Amino acid sequence: MSDKSYQIKENNQVMIQGGEKKVMKKILSVALSTAMAFSMFASVAFGDDALNTQQKFDVLKEKGIFTGYPDGTAGLDKDMTRAEFAKVLVGIMGLEPIEGKASFKDKNYKADKWPAPYVEAVYAAGLMEGKNTTKMIFDFNGKITVQEMAKVLVIAQKIDIPTETNNNASDWAKGYVQAAINSGLVDAKANPKANASRSQLVDVAYSIYLAQQKPKVASYKVSENGKVVEFTLANSEVVKVTLETALVPNKDTEVKFTHNNYEYTETVKWVVTEASKVQGVAADNLKEVVVTFDGEVDKATAELKDNYKISGAVNVKSAKLNDAKNAVTLTVENQLNNQQKYNLTVSGVKAGTKTISAKDIEFAPVDNKLPEVVSVTGLGTKAVKIVFSEPVKQTLTGSFQLDGKGFYGEPKVEGREWVVKSAETLSVGEHTLTVSGVEDFAGFKSLKSEHKFTVVEDTTAPTIQEATATLEKLTVTFSEDIDPDTLSKSNVYHLRGASKVNPESFTAVAGNKYEFYFKKENALPTYATTIFVEGVKDYSGNQITETSKQITAQIDTERPTVVDVRVDAASKSRLVVTFNKPINPEQSFSSLITVKKDDKVQPIKAAQVSDGNKLLVDFYSNLPEGTSNVEIKGIKDDTVLGNVMQDYSTTVNVGDATRPQFAGASFNISDNVRRAVVVFNEKMDAESLVNRSNYLLTINGEPTPLPSNAQLTVIQDSKAVVIELPSEIGSTVIDGSSWTKLTVTGVKDASGNYLNPLSKEIVISAYNTLEIQSDYNDSYEGSLTGKREVKVKLNQAVSGTVNKNTVTVNGNAVNNVTTNNTDVITITLNEDHYDTTGLAINFAGTTFNGVSGNRLTLGTAAVGTTPADPAVANNFDDEVRPEVASGQNVYATQSTATSSTYTAKVFVTENLKTDAGLMQLYAADLEVRRLSDNKIVPAYNGAGNQPNFTYTVSAVDAVVNNGVVTEKAHLVVTIEDNSGSKELYSIEVKSGAKYIQDKAGNFIVAKGAIYTN
Repeated sequence: MSDKSYQIKENNQVMIQGGEKKVMKKILSVALSTAMAFSMFASVAFGDDALNTQQKFDVLKEKGIFTGYPDGTAGLDKDMTRAEFAKVLVGIMGLEPIEGKASFKDKNYKADKWPAPYVEAVYAAGLMEGKNTTKMIFDFNGKITVQEMAKVLVIAQKIDIPTETNNNASDWAKGYVQAAINSGLVDAKANPKANASRSQLVDVAYSIYLAQQKPKVASYKVSENGKVVEFTLANSEVVKVTLETALVPNKDTEVKFTHNNYEYTETVKWVVTEASKVQGVAADNLKEVVVTFDGEVDKATAELKDNYKISGAVNVKSAKLNDAKNAVTLTVENQLNNQQKYNLTVSGVKAGTKTISAKDIEFAPVDNKLPEVVSVTGLGTKAVKIVFSEPVKQTLTGSFQLDGKGFYGEPKVEGREWVVKSAETLSVGEHTLTVSGVEDFAGFKSLKSEHKFTVVEDTTAPTIQEATATLEKLTVTFSEDIDPDTLSKSNVYHLRGASKVNPESFTAVAGNKYEFYFKKENALPTYATTIFVEGVKDYSGNQITETSKQITAQIDTERPTVVDVRVDAASKSRLVVTFNKPINPEQSFSSLITVKKDDKVQPIKAAQVSDGNKLLVDFYSNLPEGTSNVEIKGIKDDTVLGNVMQDYSTTVNVGDATRPQFAGASFNISDNVRRAVVVFNEKMDAESLVNRSNYLLTINGEPTPLPSNAQLTVIQDSKAVVIELPSEIGSTVIDGSSWTKLTVTGVKDASGNYLNPLSKEIVISAYNTLEIQSDYNDSYEGSLTGKREVKVKLNQAVSGTVNKNTVTVNGNAVNNVTTNNTDVITITLNEDHYDTTGLAINFAGTTFNGVSGNRLTLGTAAVGTTPADPAVANNFDDEVRPEVASGQNVYATQSTATSSTYTAKVFVTENLKTDAGLMQLYAADLEVRRLSDNKIVPAYNGAGNQPNFTYTVSAVDAVVNNGVVTEKAHLVVTIEDNSGSKELYSIEVKSGAKYIQDKAGNFIVAKGAIYTN
């Protein structure tokens, strides 16, 4: 086996691998800075330019790479022997000398002589082979030429050999010498054929040595959104570099840094596959807006036009993602105005697991270029396609001349592309189309330009090049562009028996590619079948002759997925769910979609499919403001197989559109203080609260602006403002008699909704007055928060105790009244209440300890009144859930002894909603069971004839005669059971009921095992 080895150089370290005897690698593991700490040359060790050749020799001698002569001299002017070169090469390349071996037959070449270990090392590494490989003569005392040295160093450093050379070396050496010159190892002025001097080798060795001491960058990693680059060096050190400016995604950028006194300049690229943000918005014409992302985005959501909103009532017609998947071109229906500022809002565009949104990105279209013709192509002998640099307006064919003559025909424009069907057959050969005066949407007209194109003789009819299909969709690719005017649904069909089955619709994917959609009942078969395409012509008028093709439709097994969920822009009572494919319209969507906020489910009124893949879900009322959770499950696509979606959940947010209201005010007027605290019912816009122009004082009957030295401070998380007035305004001293009114106007909440009413006049009393908080309709705020608990809001906090004997509800004494140092009074009742109908609270003579003046201005006024004033009653909130009434027997009665119809009444504590659509869903909240065989009675869904074993549910309000309830509110459960014998049933209100609810929208409390007989 040969002892010959080969060299592998990785990460600036050299590894020797071979046969029987491996040459061990030697790693230069001590950094130059450490080595120089022990060297007399530390002051000049860094920086090639600072050292002369003698100083470089001294550094290399210190490292054991050079030895010098016995007299201590460097011998820089002497020629370098081959043995000396071998020793230096071993030192700079980190090789391990090989002891005890003598492979060559030179005279006086012995294993125990100093040259042998170094010559053997470079030979084993394949760097030097000797002068005569046949006779194994190394010539260790011979001189080495510059070109020989260049070859060895280029091989050792693995430097590429250039194809072009410019040197005087021997033919065999020209490439090596040029590589050494290009790499800076050899001076271009040196004579390649001359002997190499020791000074030349010192310079070369020092350059290589320095490169080894400065580890190269092996890899890098970008983090922290492009702000940090971590470089891993060849010696495994990691250098973290924090940038002043974040890297631009997917762009080469030079990064400079210093490490261990070495300067690095590295080109890095922050590779971003998935987008994280909108990078830019621009429009260079008035019909298209280009939205650029910093990476790739999902095609389905990126091309959903509803994900883009442009200010100024500009409607987006379509959205098209580019091939790189990082830019979307929006085509607008109504043209933009040149250099007018617009805002673009992006929402719902997905990139991987992220959803990208951006609000109010400002852009201004700048169209300052004339439209230009990009290309002209002949479409057979009857039409010409012209592509412009931007979308253009429909114009007359007078803008076109063919070979110097008028070119007349039927033009069709779609964005940038025109197709002109010629009135006459175009002759075969080269033609020149002259185009002028075609107008873009900025009013610029194209200059006169000539464009040559070739018309070829076209007698070949189009063919069906390819046809693929699922059971519901047929995709046909023709051999050439076809005239769309010759294609219709009746042209395409497959056979079922002797009957033709046509598609429901079709759409163009490209000029030669179309998709045809079949209804499920007309679906293609799963076995091999023939599809037919008849009557189709190309633009030369050639009609298809090969009209059939055999295909085997594949079964579509792709599950439908939700692409987008949003509240309809026109109605907050509608949710729009977009799927990636058409869904089956014949599903009970109400049971498959749940929308809830704070565990309160929003009842669905109706749901219908639109445009095949959109589901419009309507609710009985607007969705509540804030974030609601949406759960969608079990929806099937509109395929023969009926693929079922995976469970999906998301959230939707309904913006705050409710105007804020004045919630109260308190005043403190004394010798040292003139202060007003104005409170609102929600978080306000802080800037509007401290805007002096939003307040007006009335002083001695005269309206007076708030003075500039009044201090305004926002408190209570922007729900209140403190106004500190000076002791005098003008010549008027501010006290309780002079200052009588404060008018607040124009303030708005955090969502931008203005105060309701816009202006509120606050009267200042001589007393610190308590009021039950009222809005502009003078109806009162309070809530029935429990069967025996009422809470009423005051205009300010109160402390101390309240005499419960001075408070009555419906004329009855109460159990307790508490304040807890807040602005809410909690009243504990002696009896159960479930709604606010007829609920009246009397505070006659009530006093509140801790409040100056102890006055309640409303006196005997009621919070919530009789049903005669429903506007007032409705403002008094009912927060109590209805229940199955206790102590009420539930009977299932038969209309006759042999009837199969049973009617059960389930009495409840308050009136329920009786909307017809909602009551159809009530059955889903109940479980009805026949006790004779423990069989569950199925709910009837209202479709078709009613089965013989089923039940339906309706709700009935309480019956009141002369103020007396003669029958409580109840559910009517009608059971159809043809078993033929009298039966006993149980009715259970399920846990988590989400449809049965009272008038206020509170859902019924679960109740099990209500027996009927």
